[in-house]
Amino acid sequence: MEQTLQAQLTHPAAPPPISWWPPAPGWWLLAIALLLLALVLPWAVRRVRRRQRRQRRPGWRVLADVPANLPDALWLAAINTRLKQLLKQRGEIEATRLFGEAWLDYLCQRYPQAQRQALQPLAADLYRPQVELSPAQRQALVGELRRWMRHHDV
Repeated sequence: MEQTLQAQLTHPAAPPPISWWPPAPGWWLLAIALLLLALVLPWAVRRVRRRQRRQRRPGWRVLADVPANLPDALWLAAINTRLKQLLKQRGEIEATRLFGEAWLDYLCQRYPQAQRQALQPLAADLYRPQVELSPAQRQALVGELRRWMRHHDV
């Protein structure tokens, strides 16, 4: 009798197959995270590169920012300060403490083709109260410093 009752029972209906849509909440979170990453990553890379470019401002542009109408002593001091700031940015802090002939020796040793005569005002005239530089001397000094900076990729 039990078999007949069992035979009369209907089998439960099979559930429909599991659909791939809508995805589980974890997949939604992953999709949102990837979308945000795709949007934010190029912006972040551009921002970092822009900051690096700004920090690696070419040295010749820094020299060009020094006003040409300054008195010779102030002009030399400004050029010297800007040059040492560039070296400090590059991590060459020991060089920023040099002055006089030691400073000139450092500049000439780092760039063997440097014209010592053109760089001489940075050593000799920088600390004199009365400095007289001709326009040709100024141009020679700036030109030599630009060559020095190009050689060192400053």
